[in-house]
Amino acid sequence: MSTVKFYRPEHQVPLELLRLAVPRRVFTLSQIEYVADRVKWVWDNRKLIGGLHFVEEPVVLRFFFGRLEPIGDWQQKLVEKFRADFGDSL
Repeated sequence: MSTVKFYRPEHQVPLELLRLAVPRRVFTLSQIEYVADRVKWVWDNRKLIGGLHFVEEPVVLRFFFGRLEPIGDWQQKLVEKFRADFGDSL
Protein backbone atom coordinates (compact mmCIF):
# COMPACT_ATOMS: atom_id res chain seq x y z
CA MET A 1 0.00 0.00 0.00
CA SER A 2 1.46 3.37 -0.99
CA THR A 3 1.24 6.58 1.02
CA VAL A 4 0.00 9.65 -0.79
CA LYS A 5 1.17 13.04 0.46
CA PHE A 6 -0.80 16.14 -0.40
CA TYR A 7 0.82 19.56 -0.49
CA ARG A 8 -1.44 22.42 0.46
CA PRO A 9 0.04 25.83 -0.22
CA GLU A 10 -0.37 28.62 2.34
CA HIS A 11 -3.43 30.73 1.75
CA GLN A 12 -3.36 34.35 2.85
CA VAL A 13 -6.54 35.22 4.66
CA PRO A 14 -7.90 38.73 5.19
CA LEU A 15 -8.75 38.12 8.84
CA GLU A 16 -7.49 35.71 11.48
CA LEU A 17 -9.67 34.99 14.48
CA LEU A 18 -8.93 33.53 17.88
CA ARG A 19 -11.45 31.59 19.92
CA LEU A 20 -11.24 31.99 23.66
CA ALA A 21 -13.28 29.25 25.31
CA VAL A 22 -14.26 29.72 28.96
CA PRO A 23 -15.88 26.89 30.93
CA ARG A 24 -19.13 27.83 32.67
CA ARG A 25 -19.16 28.58 36.40
CA VAL A 26 -15.43 28.16 36.83
CA PHE A 27 -14.09 31.72 36.82
CA THR A 28 -15.10 34.84 38.72
CA LEU A 29 -16.01 38.04 36.94
CA SER A 30 -12.80 39.70 38.14
CA GLN A 31 -10.76 36.88 36.55
CA ILE A 32 -12.60 37.29 33.24
CA GLU A 33 -12.05 41.07 33.39
CA TYR A 34 -8.34 40.46 34.00
CA VAL A 35 -8.11 38.24 30.91
CA ALA A 36 -10.05 40.78 28.83
CA ASP A 37 -7.69 43.54 29.98
CA ARG A 38 -4.61 41.53 29.01
CA VAL A 39 -6.09 40.55 25.63
CA LYS A 40 -6.77 44.25 24.98
CA TRP A 41 -3.18 45.04 26.01
CA VAL A 42 -1.87 42.51 23.47
CA TRP A 43 -4.10 44.06 20.80
CA ASP A 44 -2.87 47.56 21.65
CA ASN A 45 0.75 46.36 21.37
CA ARG A 46 0.28 44.17 18.31
CA LYS A 47 2.88 46.10 16.31
CA LEU A 48 5.58 44.74 18.65
CA ILE A 49 4.66 41.16 17.80
CA GLY A 50 6.62 39.64 14.96
CA GLY A 51 6.03 36.27 13.43
CA LEU A 52 6.96 32.64 13.62
CA HIS A 53 8.20 30.32 10.93
CA PHE A 54 8.11 26.56 10.69
CA VAL A 55 11.34 24.72 11.47
CA GLU A 56 9.69 21.33 11.18
CA GLU A 57 6.46 21.00 9.22
CA PRO A 58 4.68 17.63 9.03
CA VAL A 59 2.28 17.01 6.18
CA VAL A 60 -0.62 16.14 8.48
CA LEU A 61 -1.79 18.36 11.35
CA ARG A 62 1.13 20.73 10.92
CA PHE A 63 -0.23 23.31 13.37
CA PHE A 64 -0.41 20.66 16.10
CA PHE A 65 2.85 18.80 15.52
CA GLY A 66 5.05 21.32 13.70
CA ARG A 67 7.87 23.20 15.40
CA LEU A 68 8.02 26.99 15.17
CA GLU A 69 10.74 29.55 15.84
CA PRO A 70 10.34 33.31 16.25
CA ILE A 71 11.41 35.70 13.51
CA GLY A 72 13.64 38.28 15.17
CA ASP A 73 13.72 39.26 18.85
CA TRP A 74 10.14 40.50 19.17
CA GLN A 75 9.43 38.27 22.19
CA GLN A 76 12.02 40.09 24.33
CA LYS A 77 10.64 43.49 23.24
CA LEU A 78 7.12 42.40 24.16
CA VAL A 79 8.26 41.18 27.60
CA GLU A 80 10.06 44.49 28.23
CA LYS A 81 6.93 46.45 27.30
CA PHE A 82 4.80 44.24 29.54
CA ARG A 83 7.14 44.75 32.49
CA ALA A 84 7.19 48.51 31.85
CA ASP A 85 3.37 48.58 31.93
CA PHE A 86 2.64 46.04 34.67
CA GLY A 87 5.89 45.41 36.56
CA ASP A 88 6.12 41.88 37.92
CA SER A 89 2.37 41.55 38.42
CA LEU A 90 2.14 38.03 37.08
